Amino acid sequence: MKKSVLLAALAASAMMAGSAQAATIYSQNFAGGLGANESVGGKFSVGGGTVGHQASAYTNNEYSFYQLRLDLTQATDALLAFDYDIVSEYGYDAFNLAFSTTGVFGPGAMLTPVSTDQFYTLSGRAATQLGGKGFSGDQSGRAVFDLSALAGQVVDIRFQFASDYAAIGRGVTFDNLLVTGTLPSAVPEPATWAMMIMGFGLAGTAIRNRRRTLALA
Repeated sequence: MKKSVLLAALAASAMMAGSAQAATIYSQNFAGGLGANESVGGKFSVGGGTVGHQASAYTNNEYSFYQLRLDLTQATDALLAFDYDIVSEYGYDAFNLAFSTTGVFGPGAMLTPVSTDQFYTLSGRAATQLGGKGFSGDQSGRAVFDLSALAGQVVDIRFQFASDYAAIGRGVTFDNLLVTGTLPSAVPEPATWAMMIMGFGLAGTAIRNRRRTLALA
């Protein structure tokens, strides 16, 4: 009996150990505007299912942003992915991402994407405002950022753009934002399952022993 109970507990534990899956923490396609946890500043606005520069070019000496508050308190890891499209003066007008858990942002809070192939060194005002690197020039694609170091916290993510005093361009837009991560399972942990099964087994043994004793009396 004890051997059967132990084997059942181990089987349940093995089944539950593989149940954790990546879940969608947040998604946004901007078709319905901004949520309560989002905001824009500077020249950024929402329109046409995107957020960023709409209709007209950006201006000289600009600083604009889209900001998102993420609740990662239950996450053990997290990935942020989004589509972007930028046309700007290469190296001098750019965007990147920064994070804050205090509401204060600065160049030192810059996030680095998983792939840095199109993440260029910045100069001038952009470097001062944003940090040392960013997405710049004429390019588009899907960027991915690993936010696992920020798991377990409520964090603000800022998509920020800065320009200098010279040339201007169409600017940047963002779309199809997705945050995924591993969240705790709603079912008991493997160790809990094992303890439950062991408890049921011991209770069953006790009941049978009691019945046997009563039958002999």
